[in-house]
Amino acid sequence: MPMKDATITELFADRARRAPAATALRFRGEEMSYRQLDLRAEHLAHRLRDLGVGPEDVVGVCVERSFEMIVALLGVLKAGAAYLPLHPDEPALRLRFMLDHAGARVLLTHRPVLGQLPDLDVTVLDADGPEALDAVPLPPNGSADGLAYVRYTSGSTGHPKAVAVPHRGVVRLVHDTEWIEFGADQTFLHLCALTFDPSEFEIWGALLNGGCLVIHPPGPLSLPELAEGLRREGITTLWLTAGLFHRMVDRHADSLGGLRQLVAGGDVLSPAHVNRVRRAHPKVRMVNGYGPTENTCFTTSHTVTRQVRGTVPIGTPITGTRVYILDEGLRPVPEGEWGELYTGGAGLARGYLHRPELTEQRFLPDPFVPGERMYRVGDVVRRDWSGVMEFRGRLDDQVKIAGHRIEPGEIVAALTEQPGVSEAVVIAREDVTPGEKVLVAYVVAELPDQNLADLATELRRALRHRVPRHMVPAAITVIPEFPLTRAGKIDRTALPAPKLLPRAADTAYESPRTPVETKLADVFADALAVEHVGIHDDFFAIGGNSLIAADVLARLRGELAVDVPAARLFFENPTVAGLAEAVGALTESPTESPTESATESFDDHEGDRACD
Repeated sequence: MPMKDATITELFADRARRAPAATALRFRGEEMSYRQLDLRAEHLAHRLRDLGVGPEDVVGVCVERSFEMIVALLGVLKAGAAYLPLHPDEPALRLRFMLDHAGARVLLTHRPVLGQLPDLDVTVLDADGPEALDAVPLPPNGSADGLAYVRYTSGSTGHPKAVAVPHRGVVRLVHDTEWIEFGADQTFLHLCALTFDPSEFEIWGALLNGGCLVIHPPGPLSLPELAEGLRREGITTLWLTAGLFHRMVDRHADSLGGLRQLVAGGDVLSPAHVNRVRRAHPKVRMVNGYGPTENTCFTTSHTVTRQVRGTVPIGTPITGTRVYILDEGLRPVPEGEWGELYTGGAGLARGYLHRPELTEQRFLPDPFVPGERMYRVGDVVRRDWSGVMEFRGRLDDQVKIAGHRIEPGEIVAALTEQPGVSEAVVIAREDVTPGEKVLVAYVVAELPDQNLADLATELRRALRHRVPRHMVPAAITVIPEFPLTRAGKIDRTALPAPKLLPRAADTAYESPRTPVETKLADVFADALAVEHVGIHDDFFAIGGNSLIAADVLARLRGELAVDVPAARLFFENPTVAGLAEAVGALTESPTESPTESATESFDDHEGDRACD
């Protein structure tokens, strides 16, 4: 069988046969061999089959990073089914929608979620699974075109849309390809959230090529701990979202020197940061990875071989991928001119699950290859004389925030469903929080005499129950009416820039009581561009995210002259009062010397959960 027609499970089985004793996984100091992983996954596959799971069925996987998560993914595929990645911290309504919409038969989890689920078989995974059990291998069940996973992305209709990806797409991404080096001598770090598609690159890039996958522990991530982990674990291949890449280069560039390959992307990369890596570590292969979920993670890549001037190119198509730059009539644009990007080939998703009309709109017949399809990416790009492509931006208003692709329409739909809202617009701005791109919502109230501050507070509270944290706007601004263009459309460029935003918290305002609380409240307010912060306001509930938190913590460490153990302290005490009390305890306990390794925090690849 040609490798391009192989399935994920067939390629993994081949690796397990070749080197059964080789280390497949490392997690918190423990190891699991290829044989052990194969047996545990086989055992789970039998359990799923006993529950009636088979080809084309969907199984929810709501498991934190661990051995059990990898066992779950492989076990689902061995049963012939497809996995649906879910995050335990997603709002219950969103989880319920995704499970129902995908028609999930079974939910695999570490712990019960969503309360009672009478219409779903819930299997709680055992951390001490039957490693030595010789399960009878299930016969191969499926093909390269069989469904491998379903991943939900932001949708403009108010509900997320499900991208259905076959085995062939994953195999094309990580096997028999030259865009990056895969092999048994590579050690990958699995840092990315399972709900974010670069996780396929991390997981299957290692396991389908005989490499070792080091699983980063779940929960809040300290940048210094990540840096130390790269050295300790001997990581050779690393994926970072653009936001985390920039912070690691700023603060721990030396830790990247042991890598062989560093792939970054998910948003526009800073040329200055890329150039710094090239100068500091010329032996590290620096790659800009680009592509939509609908084309299995990466569509193009660019290996940086010299100093970048201007923008970082998105490069050329990876193996098994076709790209076209077309005008509105689907005609190729001349070399050097801007056009819309379309892509096809082995990485193409089937389409959107249970959304035939949307699939037909975005997945079009390929006019250049009869019988094939192409996907309308919606990005504006151009190609230079050497065939290398440059990215300019989105054709529509879809945005990326810290690596997460977001359809503002989904947030708009959630806002306009709330009482008191007449109209809403959501855009990304870079002039609210210095150095960060954040979402800002603009709302027109139904009644002119409404209490605008109360409305903003109520809307923020409602959104926290409707959308993931990374989709809750950093600011909600209520204005009398939207500015319009001559064509009668909302003029987004004329929307006012939020400066000092009114406080929008669920808790009653209480002012600082001590000098430390005053300093903390001022730093919080400055970072979030709000008028003031109460001592019981939750930093993350009033617009903060872990990218901003990392900067706040670095500033606090200097201004308070105390080592703030961020990963443990800040995320457990995200209020002025809680953090002040914890800092006070540190200064009163000289025997406790938090090291620098605990001073900077990054909550799992913020995207908020691009890597959680």
